[in-house]
Amino acid sequence: MKAIIFNSGLGSRMGELTREKPKCMLTLYNGETIFERQIRILSECGIREFIITTGPFEEQLIQMSKKYNTLTFDFVPNKEYLSTNYIVSMNNIKQVTEDVLLLHGDLVFNKKLIHKILTNENPSICLYNEEKELPEKDFKCRIEQGKLKEVSVDLFDTECFAFQPLYKLDRQQMNAWQSEVSNLVNKEIKDVYAENALNTISEQLNIVAMSYKEDYIDEIDNEADYNRVSEEIKNYDYREQEIIESNNYMNSLEKVLKTSERCNILVVVGKSLRDKVEKDLGSISKQFVFFSEFSSNPKYEEVLNGVKLRKEHNCDVLISIGGGSTMDVAKCIKLFSPLVSLSDFIKKEFRYNTIKHIAIPTSAGTGSESTQIAVIYKAGTKCSVEHGSILPDMAILDPNLLKTLPTYHKKSTVLDSLCQGIESYWSKKATEESRYYSKQCIELILKSYIAYSNDEEVVLEDMLRASNYSGKAINIARTTAAHAMSYQLTSNYGISHGHAVALCIIPIWERMNQKSKDNKELEQVLKSLATVFNTMDIEESIEVVKGIIMEFALPKVRINENEIVELVEEINMDRLKNNPVSFSEEELKELYCVM
Repeated sequence: MKAIIFNSGLGSRMGELTREKPKCMLTLYNGETIFERQIRILSECGIREFIITTGPFEEQLIQMSKKYNTLTFDFVPNKEYLSTNYIVSMNNIKQVTEDVLLLHGDLVFNKKLIHKILTNENPSICLYNEEKELPEKDFKCRIEQGKLKEVSVDLFDTECFAFQPLYKLDRQQMNAWQSEVSNLVNKEIKDVYAENALNTISEQLNIVAMSYKEDYIDEIDNEADYNRVSEEIKNYDYREQEIIESNNYMNSLEKVLKTSERCNILVVVGKSLRDKVEKDLGSISKQFVFFSEFSSNPKYEEVLNGVKLRKEHNCDVLISIGGGSTMDVAKCIKLFSPLVSLSDFIKKEFRYNTIKHIAIPTSAGTGSESTQIAVIYKAGTKCSVEHGSILPDMAILDPNLLKTLPTYHKKSTVLDSLCQGIESYWSKKATEESRYYSKQCIELILKSYIAYSNDEEVVLEDMLRASNYSGKAINIARTTAAHAMSYQLTSNYGISHGHAVALCIIPIWERMNQKSKDNKELEQVLKSLATVFNTMDIEESIEVVKGIIMEFALPKVRINENEIVELVEEINMDRLKNNPVSFSEEELKELYCVM
């Protein structure tokens, strides 16, 4: 099957955004252009040949296509793009000799939708949405007995539905459409949609209508569409991250790597695990390079050394095996790798790249395997690096890897996961979906934390899932004041991240409860959170978490009063702004004092 993509339009409604490039070259939230996204998803679903119609910016598309060494591109120009519609572009394509996937170049869609289309038993399919409101200016369709009968922007009656111009067509259906397109173009009817030709022969065709209501597909016509679609597609991408639950990570990893054409692999692993991992990977016939020269609070310069090693060995796959810091190092290696200059990488405008990242967590705390967030230190300052392209492509969750965690790290990672679940629930950015993940995280921890701290292996799977849910939750909602205030405690007092957050969570929660008396919206959120803990009120839910922290009996930390001013100055303001209520400088000092 070939893909035919129409990219011959001017994109005039986009204004300055498309003055010097085609619409398909606009960049989405993860630094990937619409064109790159379409090619990536379609090729991952098995399509290797592409026909691209072009208009005013053909050379840009040709140059972009050159990076796809294993794919074939045929460019079909429409020299009349200024005065005609894409019916002429379609007429310029030779009669196809195989089945096709035909789509517009400004469509953004999720990968599962394409998989559903290609695996659907019907040879010819179009897409409609029976739940979406009819758009004013975009395509609608008329469906009769499950078959497509008409496509137009002017349909508004009750038998019509929202429609997106992406079709799977067998050769016969496509040839019939092409022939009718030629008939109209030969009559000098060139300023209409290709669908005008389709409508005249729809009774002869057999195009089955498939609903896309559970998936995402939308076209970008103007700047408002661009901003909306780029934001909306994110959560579909998050949900489609491949998660493999396994009792033997090596078996799962070997299966994944056997199906990959990629050969050179950089393994990011901490020094304490390196010997074991090197031995485990010895049976897989791939070229592995190992990087372990980073600290538990990874430094910017250490990441750059990883970037250099990856480039030296031309590694196109990253595997991170370890805790949150290990995965953060791998994420930053991926993100920084395409940049040419070794100047300040953190301030660069990052782009999507095709380096694949498989994350394998060995602790149940950060959920970093399912976030687009990484933390590194530069000149002693903690830097949060966020970008849509660093969400790992795959996570392998093997509970057996939790068995050797030291007791202190086991307890502190549970607290980190629990605090992430709590903070993402009350976060300003919380959504229904993020709160679902928060709830799953909290409930699993409440169910299993005692057994986990007592080294009962039966609950390892639950704790690993809880951690992963916490990562999914903060990936959407982000963390809040407790995390913002914890970072410098980790540096100043040499305690783990989870330990530091646990010191902060109770004083902040109690202060927020006080403020909720005059803030009905906050009170409602905190009461809702209390139901997740299966408690009657806010105070009782706070006591539950306070009890867990006391039960874990982590080492005491005494905050030096002389350091409080410095601690307040070093608070991560981005995280603090995400808190549902603000705290004054004096309040922040008070909170540190009571920890």
